[in-house]
Amino acid sequence: MGEPHMNKSMKAGALLIAGVFALSGCGSSDETATADSPASGSPSPTPTLAVGQEQYTADELEAALTAVKTSEGLTGEVENDAMLRPQLEETTLSGVVTTPEQCNILVSSFFDEKIAGGNLATVGLDSSDTLMLISYEDASVLEEQAGSSEQLIKDCVDFEMALDGAVITGAVEGLEASTDAPSTQAYRTVITRADGGEASTIQVSGLSGTLNLSVTLFDPADPDAAVAKAEETINAALTELEKE
Repeated sequence: MGEPHMNKSMKAGALLIAGVFALSGCGSSDETATADSPASGSPSPTPTLAVGQEQYTADELEAALTAVKTSEGLTGEVENDAMLRPQLEETTLSGVVTTPEQCNILVSSFFDEKIAGGNLATVGLDSSDTLMLISYEDASVLEEQAGSSEQLIKDCVDFEMALDGAVITGAVEGLEASTDAPSTQAYRTVITRADGGEASTIQVSGLSGTLNLSVTLFDPADPDAAVAKAEETINAALTELEKE
């Protein structure tokens, strides 16, 4: 296996694991994320939200990210729902074996259920870092994710994924972050191959009603600056979506 292909595989693996943790509710959260975790019998806060009160269409998400690209001077491309669906369909994880075993739930729920009911769009901050928007049919998906985050990060802070003889180990640590979204989650994921090769991501996600706004940054040299950039980009997207 050539080095360029290996590097691409490592980046894909890092994004995969970061995405699994982001959209399954893992990571540390700010105070509003804890406060907004659904309690039994409590009404949903969604109707009071300006951003994400209703599900956005794929076209609305694409338009918002096109505007963010211009306003923030981003150099990556905007990919709409139709462009992303085939990529997700090609990412089959039926053969993945995860240790601890309960972490398999993260993989199956991310790819088999949650994304299927959402509209998607992404924009590249540059040649590798991305902002992904997912707007679900209703806010219950994100409420469920926020409510389960504490247990998931406890169970899966250190894990291993094996597929077709290849093994990747991972470790996750929570980070402090805050955005204009009602809830914010942030963490750093480091994955390691059997040959010692390593890749890391920082992921910051804002949760607002039906919306998950998630920035993934690869191998950032300055974690604090990476988190600040992610916060700024998420806030810019929220500003554009509020216009929709």
